[in-house]
Amino acid sequence: MPKLFAPPRFKRVDHRGLFVEVIAEGRWESILHGRMHAGAVIGHHYHTLARLYFYLTSGEADVHIVRVCDGVRESFCLPAGEGVYLEPNEAHAICFTKASEFILAKSRRHDPADPDTIPYELEID
Repeated sequence: MPKLFAPPRFKRVDHRGLFVEVIAEGRWESILHGRMHAGAVIGHHYHTLARLYFYLTSGEADVHIVRVCDGVRESFCLPAGEGVYLEPNEAHAICFTKASEFILAKSRRHDPADPDTIPYELEID
């Protein structure tokens, strides 16, 4: 289950600053921005319908994934400037090893009446 890392397809740095095309495909109903402290953990759940794209704009995080249908596990360090897709039925926990900021794109917006969030406690180091 090697994850599809999705580095920016376009990046421009000039005298004005930085311009990065974070994502250039997919249908996204929700885009979130977050800021986490070192040591914070998000996730410990999976979605049955939503596809996610998690892009780290600064900092660093350890990403832990379990495919719930067969238990296949994967863990890796995600550096700033990289992104990863999280597919339906992939339980995930993201552990921030440095103070970080991120963008999270979701193919399905949050619906309190049908949150599509199933708790799943992942074993993390």
